[in-house]
Parts: sequence; structure tokens; C-alpha cells
Amino acid sequence: MPTATPTLRVAVVQTLLSRPAMTEALLRGLEAGGLSVSDLSALQRQTLSDHPDTKLRETSRRLLQSGGSQVDPNRQRLVEQKLPLTQRTGDFDSGKAVFTKNCATCHKYQGEGNVVGPDLTGMSVHPKSEWLIHILDPSRSVESNYRLYTALTVDGVVINGILATESLTSIELVDAQAKRHTILRENIEQLVASRKSAMPEGLEETLGDQGLVDLLEFLTTKGEYVPLPLGQVATVVTTKGMFYGRESPIERLVFPAWGIQTFNNVPFMLVDPQNGTANNAVMLHSPNGDLPPKMPKSVMLPCETAVSRIHLLGGVAGWAAQGPRDGGVSMIVRLHYVDGAKEDHPLVDGRHVADYIGKFDVPDSQLAFDLNGRQVRYLAIEPKRPSDVIKFIEFVKPGGPTAPIVMAVTVQPYKAEVPRP
Repeated sequence: MPTATPTLRVAVVQTLLSRPAMTEALLRGLEAGGLSVSDLSALQRQTLSDHPDTKLRETSRRLLQSGGSQVDPNRQRLVEQKLPLTQRTGDFDSGKAVFTKNCATCHKYQGEGNVVGPDLTGMSVHPKSEWLIHILDPSRSVESNYRLYTALTVDGVVINGILATESLTSIELVDAQAKRHTILRENIEQLVASRKSAMPEGLEETLGDQGLVDLLEFLTTKGEYVPLPLGQVATVVTTKGMFYGRESPIERLVFPAWGIQTFNNVPFMLVDPQNGTANNAVMLHSPNGDLPPKMPKSVMLPCETAVSRIHLLGGVAGWAAQGPRDGGVSMIVRLHYVDGAKEDHPLVDGRHVADYIGKFDVPDSQLAFDLNGRQVRYLAIEPKRPSDVIKFIEFVKPGGPTAPIVMAVTVQPYKAEVPRP
């Protein structure tokens, strides 16, 4: 395909990978030199290397190795070799271009891209060294819902992707181009669940060192606001009943849209509950109801940033005040600084926190979203040590009847004033 553009070349190869007979022709082209291994994307190389057909898989691995693109199986060694790259300063705009070209098909970041894989918004609080591990060794710690599945149909079609949904009669796979494939179970000849992440290994070959440096710069640059990754510690699905019956249509907080939502010009990242399959909010323990007694009494949210202000979407709870009162501490926001010091900010029932079930007002938080008569409120906390890095923000339930809920957290990084000359 010497005259094909890169985009067309990727599309053609993707088509050839869809059927074993065409994949065999693709491999003959690689062997004859009509197509170079470098023409394949990292995901396409991984697809060939893990092909369900034994003969095609063995041929693919031989050709990939001879073409110099066999992925280094020792990912830890590779991470250690590339670790010095995290000390370099990259170019933000170039890194954004790298993300758009190589990552945005599967990942969303600050509103750009797709949500085939995890939404990366809020992950800028993590250091470059941690990002490097995720990029170079994506299967080191992979959640089951982001593993790669390969389906071979009775018609000989091969489809790779993440298992989005399944029923007794069908499955749905989402491929790397964010295209959804619904396959009837009766049409599946073979379905293989890989232990690997759907994110391919070998991106270091595609990006090169400078591309990695620029991408790391883009992903770790903090803007005026940084939404924190609440999905990592979420404990409850708010689109189902949260207190008594999971099927209750009343005990829910359902937003018309998930993702980035703004209140008071502050962007918040609302975790997508994925049709009720993913926890999207933090709810803490209460002795009341069926589900709240099973909730944790505290969760630790990574921050890793010096913060001038912490913005919370929450301020609501089950069994909370339906008007102003001093009902005792509903939840403590505990800041853990890197030097080991802790700082508590108590949120009081009837002052900061109100019942979620209606638009009940309390003096120290604001109504942010009216969700069909239910409410989510807004409040802000100002750390006493804004120039010091907060390692974790902990939400603590001290006792009492309420079941406090946090929907989203956004921080404002501290920016030291530059003295005038």
C-alpha cells in the first residue's frame, strides 16, 4: 500500500484483520515486503500477536519479531529504561497532538476523546512516573471490564474489543475505533477473554522517546481546575436505589448527562455509571436502610497537589436535615499532607449538608443541580496550608444516622504569586 495515506492504511489493515483468510493475505504481504511492520498500529500488532488461530498467531509473532516490532515482554525492564524520560520537560501542544492521534479514540481527557477505556480526566494529579507505567505496561493492573475480548463468529469474522454488555442471547464489544458490535451468542464460534488490557503494549515504538515526553507533559499539566478521579474510590451507583431497594425509582440521583458538568464556573467530572454497572459516587456508612450499613466509614481520594480550594458536589445525604439546624457532623473532609500532618473540615448536618430527597436549603452550601426533585449541592473548602501538597483527601463518617454522598471533587491548584521586580 505505498500510495495509501496513514489513515487509509490503518483502515485497510483493520479490514484485513477481520477475517482469517484476509489476515493470511496480510501476513503474506508482510513477508513479501509489500507492507512494513511499521505500517501497523500498536493495537494491530497486538491483535496479530494474540490471534485466536494458532497458525496465524505463530506466523504473526515470527514476522513481527523479524521486523523489529516484537514487543519487549519484560515491561518492568522497559519502564526502568524509560524512567529518565519523566525528568524531561515536554511540549504541551505537541503532547496534546500525540494524545489526539494515539489515545483519544479510546480515552477521554478534559472533554476530548471517547470513553471506550477509562476516562483520564482528573488523572493529572498523578506523577509522570506513574503515567509511564500505565502507558508502557497497561496490563500490569487492569480492571476486568477493560480486558480485551476476541470473538470469532461462525462466518469467520474476528472482532476485538471491550465487553460492554452481555445478555443471555448476545454480547456487545466496543472496538478501538469506538464502534459497537452486537453479536448473537448463537453466531459465536469462539470467545476468548485475554488477561491483557485492551490498551496495546508497544506504544513506545509508535510514539518514540520525544512523543512519550510530550504526552507525559500534556497529561500532567494542571490547569486552573483539576477534577479528581472519584471513580477510583466510588462506593455506590446513584442510578439505582441507594438506601433500601436497589429497584426503587425514588432513591436515585440521575443526571441528564455525565462527564464534565459546570457549576459556578467550576468544572466537575461526573463519573458515568455505565448503565448501572459502575460505581459513580461516594456514599459513606449509616446504620439506616439496607445498603448504607455496608458502606465504608472512610475513603481516601488521591490528590498529590498543593491546593488553594477544594470544590465539592455533594452536600447531601440520606436521613439528613430538611432545613437549617445543628444536627451534628455528617462527614469530615480530612486532608492528609505529604509531611504526615492532617487537617479536618467537619461538614454539619443542617448547615453544610441537607437531605437529598428534595430541594431543602441549608446556609453553608448551595443548590447546584435539581434532579427531578432530588438535589445535589455545592460547597467549597479552603485548606489552611495552601502551598503544601495534599497527598490524600479523606472522607470520614464519624457516626450518626446520615449517609453522606459525594458526587464529584475538583481542586484549584495553588499558584504562588510572582513578586514584581
